[in-house]
Amino acid sequence: MQHAPHTLLLETILISTKEKMQLLVELLKHESSVFKKNDIEELESITLKKISLTEQLEKNEQQRVQHLTTQSFNPNEPTQWLSNNKLISIWSEIKTLSEQAQKQNQINGMVIYGNRRRVQTQIEILSAATPAGELTYSASGENISQYQSNTLAHV
Repeated sequence: MQHAPHTLLLETILISTKEKMQLLVELLKHESSVFKKNDIEELESITLKKISLTEQLEKNEQQRVQHLTTQSFNPNEPTQWLSNNKLISIWSEIKTLSEQAQKQNQINGMVIYGNRRRVQTQIEILSAATPAGELTYSASGENISQYQSNTLAHV
C-alpha cells in the first residue's frame, strides 16, 4: 500500500510525539520514586528533562497543526486526517500516554503538596510564632494560625 506524502510526514510527526510521550511518562514515574529518596539534585535534573520534553512535544504539536492546516484538514478533527490503521493506532497510543502522563503528574503533585504541608507544619511547630500546643486545625485538617482561628479544635 502506497502512502500519500502528507500521510508519511504526519506519521513521522506522530511517531516522534508518541516516543516523547513515552519518555515523559517514564520520567514522571521515575520522579515519583525520587520523591521518596528526597534527592533534590536528581529532582532538579528531572525537572530540566521534563521542560525539554514538553518543549519538544509542543514543537511536534505545532508541526502537526501546521501540516494538517496546510493540507486543509482541521487539526482538532482526527476523523478528517486519521486516514489509515497505522495513524489511528499511533494517535490512540498518544492519547493513552497523555492520559497516563496527566494521571502520574497529578499523583506527583499530590505528593509535593503533602510534603509541603508536612514541612509547613514542622516549621510552625518549631517557630516561636506559633507554640506547638496551640495549633488549630480546620475541618479539612489544614493548620490555621491561632489568631485566624474560628474553630474550637485545639491540639
